[in-house]
Amino acid sequence: MEQISPEFVARQKILLDCVDLEIAVSLIYREFTRLFPADSDFWMQLSLEEEDHARMYLAADLLQVTGEYAGIRFPPAAYVTKTLAFTEQIKDQLRKRSFSLHDALDIALKLEKTVAESMVFELPESGDPVISSLRKIISDTEAHIDRIEQFKIEKGYSLPG
Repeated sequence: MEQISPEFVARQKILLDCVDLEIAVSLIYREFTRLFPADSDFWMQLSLEEEDHARMYLAADLLQVTGEYAGIRFPPAAYVTKTLAFTEQIKDQLRKRSFSLHDALDIALKLEKTVAESMVFELPESGDPVISSLRKIISDTEAHIDRIEQFKIEKGYSLPG
């Protein structure tokens, strides 16, 4: 029987935390959909894309450590764990107080920027579908930042600085 290496377990934990993170962000956006029905299409689209990212992580066979996958460097576990804790703080605040649309957009922007900073996969050059999926998650997160900033401007809120 083959032994499971500590590296394998560590990668698996990070990957599963990434799935949890994408789901947590999706749930926050679903709550914003409920809180801001006039803007529900915007929030629901973001939510569905986050769920899609979680599925991509689940579908990816990232746990191999040979071949092209050996070149994937995972983000430090602490980055993902701290971002997960941040989502819990947001969910707690959503239960305790009301939010304006401006507040929700500020939170979404900070959340997406925090996710972008925590998902620091280093990927080898490759056309492999798994690596392409990871690149899509990263580029989608950056696109979410742009879309939220644009939506904020459309709603008449200025961007900081």
